[in-house]
Amino acid sequence: MTQFQLNLKDPETSPLIQEVFSFLKRVLQSYNLSETKLIDAIRIVINAAIIGFIVLEQARLMTLERSADASYEVMLDALVVAIQHIQQRES
Repeated sequence: MTQFQLNLKDPETSPLIQEVFSFLKRVLQSYNLSETKLIDAIRIVINAAIIGFIVLEQARLMTLERSADASYEVMLDALVVAIQHIQQRES
């Protein structure tokens, strides 16, 4: 996902994007986010958090002594706070 552009108009990547969006919409539905706020939340979750974390982990750049799993759990907790902030933020 980090090596090429995912485009909704591309017949090869569109089904993947739609599946990921549908999953995240279900996960985030309890926050009752507008479409704009949902896009912001999805970008934070996928782009900043998950992909960034995975890329660094796979490149073996997470060399600090603390467990990456423990840090991942803290990141997930922080994402909940970030999504709540998006929910409460005025458009």
